[in-house]
Amino acid sequence: MNDLRSFLRAETHDLHEELDGLIGAFTSLDDYTRFLAGSFRHRAPAEAAIGVEADALGLGPRQLVPQLRRDLADLGLPVPAAERLVLSKDIACLLGATYVLEGSALGARVLVKSAAALGLGATHGARYLSAQAGSITSWRELLVRLDGLERARWSLAARGARQVFDHAIQAFSPLELPAS
Repeated sequence: MNDLRSFLRAETHDLHEELDGLIGAFTSLDDYTRFLAGSFRHRAPAEAAIGVEADALGLGPRQLVPQLRRDLADLGLPVPAAERLVLSKDIACLLGATYVLEGSALGARVLVKSAAALGLGATHGARYLSAQAGSITSWRELLVRLDGLERARWSLAARGARQVFDHAIQAFSPLELPAS
């Protein structure tokens, strides 16, 4: 494991644990639809924030929002509103942000099995998870890029990673209803 990966893991451990607690496991279709909505509320702004700068350099995450939209449509769900995410356009920050999005492919490998138990799969309702879990090539390519980042810029990478985790936590947190 490269040193920057260890550094990012340590710098984001608390947020990763909090997010894992919010996502949990899904054992019902209701659980899964909450997961899909949270995934969209997070992933759409995150992909947009990382943007064309990173994509042009081959640093951006896989674009999975189209699969999320199709999954929502499969289940008759509206596309949820999403809070904008603003990131620095510094390459180190974008690498840290991409670390979070591509790293989620590892967890998706577990979650896709839960979706399958609900009768969902790569052609209906779980396209997003299937695509995310289907290949860790992007993750491996990112690790090579992380190896090339000089130590003086690691804190910027950690800042980008923490911003993306914070955004995900907000997206997956239960929505508060106004008091009546």
